Amino acid sequence: MILKYKYLYYIYFLLVFKLRAIFTKEFVVSNNSNDINNIWTIIKNNQVENKELIFRFNEDYYDMSLNKEFSIEFNIISNVSFIGNINGTIFDYNRLRKGTIYFLLNLYKRITIKIENIIFQNFYIDDYYANGVFLIKFFSNHNNFNIIFNNCTFRNNEQSLLSLTMYCDYRTSENPTYIFNNCNFYNNTRKLMDMRGIFHDIINEDEFCLIMKMVNCNFINNSGLFMSIFSYSIFENCYFSNMNYDKYEETNALLYISSHKSKLTIKDSVIENINSKDSVPIINTKYLIFRLVNTTISNCYTNYNYLFNLDSSYYSHGITIKDSTFNNTSAIFSGSNSNYDISDSLFHNVTLKKSIPAIFNSKASNFYINDTEFKNLNLISGIWEGESSYYLYNVNFIDIKTNSKALLHIVGKDIYFTNVTAENISCVGDGSNTSMILFDSNNIDDFKKFHIFDLNVINSFSNGPLIKIIGNYVEMILDDSDINKIKTYGPIIETKTNKLNFHISNLNFNNNINDNKLECGTIHFINDLSVLITNSTFNNNINKGDGGVLCLENISKLNLTNTYFIKNKAVNGGAIYISDSISKDIDNINDNIYNNIKIENNTFKENTANDFGGAIYSEYSKFYLADSKNNLITFNKAGIMGGGIYSPKYIDKTIFDLSNNIIENNTINSFIDNYTSKPSYILLNTIFEDDTINIITGEYISLVFTLYDEFDNIVNDITKFYSSITLKLTLTNEEDEYDQNNLNYIINGNICSFINGKCELNNLRIYSNPELYIMDINIENYTDEIKLKINKIKINILPCISNQIKMYKNDILYCENPICKSNCPNNTATCKAYYSELYNDIEKNICECMPGWKNENCNEKVYIDLRDIDKNFLIINPITISLFIIYIIFILLNKNKKIIDYYGLNKILLFSFGIISLYFSFFFISYSNPLTCMFKFLFKNFGMLTILMIQVINILLGYFLGIFLQSDNNKSKTNLFVESLKVIDQMDTSNKKNVKNIIIDKQSTVLSSNENSLFLKESNSNSNNYEELSITLNYINRRKESNIDMEYLNTVYGKQGKQNLINKIKFIYYSILEIVFIYIILNIVILLFSIIDVIFENKNIKNNKDYNIIQNKNGEWVYKCNIETLDFSLNMIYLLIYISIIRRSIKLLKYEYIFKSTKYISFTVLISIIFGPSINVINYIIFKKQKRENIWLEVIFNSWGYLMIFILFSMDNIYYIIKKKGDDYYSFFIYPNKKLCVLHHSSTCGCMLEKNNDENISDKNIEEFLNFYLFCSDVIIIYKGRIKFITMKNKLKFLSY
Repeated sequence: MILKYKYLYYIYFLLVFKLRAIFTKEFVVSNNSNDINNIWTIIKNNQVENKELIFRFNEDYYDMSLNKEFSIEFNIISNVSFIGNINGTIFDYNRLRKGTIYFLLNLYKRITIKIENIIFQNFYIDDYYANGVFLIKFFSNHNNFNIIFNNCTFRNNEQSLLSLTMYCDYRTSENPTYIFNNCNFYNNTRKLMDMRGIFHDIINEDEFCLIMKMVNCNFINNSGLFMSIFSYSIFENCYFSNMNYDKYEETNALLYISSHKSKLTIKDSVIENINSKDSVPIINTKYLIFRLVNTTISNCYTNYNYLFNLDSSYYSHGITIKDSTFNNTSAIFSGSNSNYDISDSLFHNVTLKKSIPAIFNSKASNFYINDTEFKNLNLISGIWEGESSYYLYNVNFIDIKTNSKALLHIVGKDIYFTNVTAENISCVGDGSNTSMILFDSNNIDDFKKFHIFDLNVINSFSNGPLIKIIGNYVEMILDDSDINKIKTYGPIIETKTNKLNFHISNLNFNNNINDNKLECGTIHFINDLSVLITNSTFNNNINKGDGGVLCLENISKLNLTNTYFIKNKAVNGGAIYISDSISKDIDNINDNIYNNIKIENNTFKENTANDFGGAIYSEYSKFYLADSKNNLITFNKAGIMGGGIYSPKYIDKTIFDLSNNIIENNTINSFIDNYTSKPSYILLNTIFEDDTINIITGEYISLVFTLYDEFDNIVNDITKFYSSITLKLTLTNEEDEYDQNNLNYIINGNICSFINGKCELNNLRIYSNPELYIMDINIENYTDEIKLKINKIKINILPCISNQIKMYKNDILYCENPICKSNCPNNTATCKAYYSELYNDIEKNICECMPGWKNENCNEKVYIDLRDIDKNFLIINPITISLFIIYIIFILLNKNKKIIDYYGLNKILLFSFGIISLYFSFFFISYSNPLTCMFKFLFKNFGMLTILMIQVINILLGYFLGIFLQSDNNKSKTNLFVESLKVIDQMDTSNKKNVKNIIIDKQSTVLSSNENSLFLKESNSNSNNYEELSITLNYINRRKESNIDMEYLNTVYGKQGKQNLINKIKFIYYSILEIVFIYIILNIVILLFSIIDVIFENKNIKNNKDYNIIQNKNGEWVYKCNIETLDFSLNMIYLLIYISIIRRSIKLLKYEYIFKSTKYISFTVLISIIFGPSINVINYIIFKKQKRENIWLEVIFNSWGYLMIFILFSMDNIYYIIKKKGDDYYSFFIYPNKKLCVLHHSSTCGCMLEKNNDENISDKNIEEFLNFYLFCSDVIIIYKGRIKFITMKNKLKFLSY
């Protein structure tokens, strides 16, 4: 395979070298004078179009001083290459001028001049000012060629090196014409390159004929490198270090200078370690298009102060800085009228000791700065010059310190910031005259815009405002921003413009401090303002002056909505301080001036004011026009006044409508104080008839004045801020208020101060002859106005009263109380005067014991004597109790009477014992020790409880088993109800087995019916159940063997009527159980409490014989029992129970099918209320310290009241038994047995009615009804000598038969 193509290879090799031999002429040059001087001749003689000349310099060193000519000129018409050896061939000029080369490229054809591996060194001219001399010159009138330097080095030269000149009418190629690859420039003292592009018709700003490009080149320790006119220079991956100024050329730049339109690109390069003492920048240009890409500039300093002076780069992308880093440099950019586009760059570690802008000092320029960071700057001035426009997006300012007026200063331009972060900024300029941002609209008539979106400032400090807005007309927007942990000596944000529109939304403004107590607010708005604040949070901000967050002065429009003010602090106005200059002249306010104020849906919580207005302090005269609602002002605090809101005065103007807001739990020293003002007026609390004070001369007067604010709240001055306000009282003559020269009085204790809003004159004393004066009140130690809303008060001085001695001093009457000997006690005796005037003789004045005290020293108590009451009761009370006992005997003798049997013997006896117990308590009514008090208490409450229980049970049975008749329909229903209670069965109950069988048979029926499952829940009852049921049946059938037919009840009423009847039976049963249970428990509790109290009181009496001894109003002493309080409580309970049942008891008066005595019991409820518990309650309250009156009132009303109750309760029993009608149902039971009225179809219309002839049926019905009463009311029975409890379960089983 190799042999097959072997000949083809040879053919190709010979062809290439043959063609090369045809189109190329190659010359090898030796280091001798002849070869060196012949180079230029060879070029002239051997240039042929389309042929290339190659000169090879294979030796390491060539002495270029061997040139005979100082300057050699070539008109190049073909390609020429000068190639040294691979390690570099040295062209040493040996500090002589000879050998400069001048290439002319006038032929318009594609020509390439290539210079490779050559080291140019020691080129020198004695005349330093020979500006036109260069080592190599290139001149062309087109750009259709290439000049290429590869791997060349220029070193230790002391004359300008390269001159590139090009005349060009139009650009034929966009590629570089001059290319330097991997070249080095070391220790050259004059400019390296002079580029001059001269053009005619090229208009486009980005078109250049002369394009020079350097790639991978190094520039170390050179001076005055590049000068450009209408050329485009490109540096890629180059290194620049230790550049100096070419003082002979006066290039005015270290690296690059251009005074005409040029373009410069530095890419992927490094510029470092420059410390020039010359006052020139690194780059100094005018009309330059400059691109700096991915380049690092570090450790670069010049005495010019700026690294780059770029003037008039006004093209659309005049200056572009991208992905570049500036580190440890002097100030960077200066110039004017340029457009900057800066992105993805870093400006770090700049320290300046001069007051110049650190980064950008370019007036009338536009800066577009994106994704850039400024960090660790230590400055005397700011970052940029103010009179330019700046557009910032995603820019960070970190660790910057400045001593300037402003770090970011803007004058008369529109500015836009988006996503800007500032962290650890320190503005340490003159106090209150330094800021991070200073925006000055520069008194321009139209609005200048300052728009900030997504600003984040944290951990920063300023000796003045952080952001300051001044000038004429400004429109400012601050949206979606965070300002946190800022400490300033002044407001964080301050506006001092003639007119301002400020829009704030979604701002988090937290943990900021204004350390200047003379400046208002952490945000201060002043003058003609239109402010919108919405959806923002202000949390934990502190101002050592007024306004913890907002300070608003002379505002014209405010829209504050959906914003939170939490835990902010200030001296006044913990969250907001608002005022205007008009408030100083409130009376001249023009209400027609419209102010648009809207405050809605905001939260003010836990804000604090050291002095006034925990949340809001207002002196704003148009605040009353505000549209305010749904604001929550709560848990705010103030040190002096106005925990929530404070306005000094004129609150009708300076406070918004509070009614539609929640203002609560705002405090001063933990005392509620939601809103207040300065003291407004004073009222006199002490009221006098006809506004006249009648006093005896020398008598003490007590006057209390109250200080109110404009909200009509008492000025509750917890901190005693207003305690210096004093009132001083003087007197004037009523007859002539203007002639006060002859007033003759002495006044003491006439000065008081306000403490917690009260000024108390407790020791006011006036000495005067009887006279009528007018009281004058003077306010002292307070400069503001306080109104006196007090009527004219007259003071009528009266003469001395009885038992006072008239005395005179300077002809002014005064009164003295008589003085007795020292053994006359002041607390148990009174001293009586012996003389009426002039003398107060201690020896003759009489010591007289007060009521309740006796013996010579008035030290023995006089106890009340109640023996007369006891004697009366010992006579009357036994007689009354004997009558009750006789009644009991009478009842027992007639217990078989139906009236006793059906009504209930046990109830009658229990009621009678209750009456006897109540009357028996009267024997102990004048108790004088714990034991007798206990007896009185026990007997009385047992009796009252027993009577109350019987009354409630009787009313309960009558109300639920009686019938309320009002119409014929009700009458017919009653007949149906009576029909349903017929007794239809008789059964033998003596045999348990039969009963058991009956029950079991009945159960099968019940279980088969869902309806009757109510009466039986278990199908397997044990023998005890059978026994209990048997007892129940036998007890109910003891008069007549009967049962209630529930099946017939279903037929008459249906399911609903039957269920209602069962519900009534259940309610009555359980109600009686509850009543009896409560009755028993209460009696036990009363007994136990009484015993414990007796033991306790006897123990205390042993230790102190005067224990519980109190003094009556008449002075006599009496024993007070502790149980009286419990007795009062029980009487209140009895009274409430009576009140709760009175309606039903009155309704019973219209019922039928009830006992007649039940209606009388209805009257006893009213009597009980009037004569029973209500009297006891009134007696306890009114006659607590009037023992005798207390006893008589209780005995008279209780005894007569309960006697009437006994009569109403017992008279039916006594009367009908005596009349031999004790077995007549119609005598003691209300049952209708009359025919209906023909006219009214009623039995209760009042007409004369005919008796029903069917008496047997009526007697049967009424007896059934009475049996049903017994069935419902019996819970506990005595059967065969044993007490048995009837369960509801057995009652329902009985009904199921």
